Amino acid sequence: MTYPWEQLPATTEPAQPLAVADVVGLIQADLRFMTAYTAVQVHSTRPALEIVVNTPRGQIVPRGQSSFTDGTTIEFQDIGMPQPGAPVMTVKDLMAMVWEVATELGLELSL
Repeated sequence: MTYPWEQLPATTEPAQPLAVADVVGLIQADLRFMTAYTAVQVHSTRPALEIVVNTPRGQIVPRGQSSFTDGTTIEFQDIGMPQPGAPVMTVKDLMAMVWEVATELGLELSL
């Protein structure tokens, strides 16, 4: 995937324009994905815990900030629009991944 500000590699032959029906089909596919998925961003004071994933809409995203005994914090935010290139997973899988990383870092939740 390329972004508008990235330089495309030089080609020797001009690119063939897409047919209107193909362009409309691509836009429709993007819109179907945007209405079915949302992005959840994990904010943290620890870079290893900062994650963005796309997840099916309608799931409950944990609210509020959680703290670990060393002062590390995490907070989940539904940012509303899926993000290009972010992995797709459920909120349950995201929670498991965050917990796994926290455990590898030796973090313990504050009570």
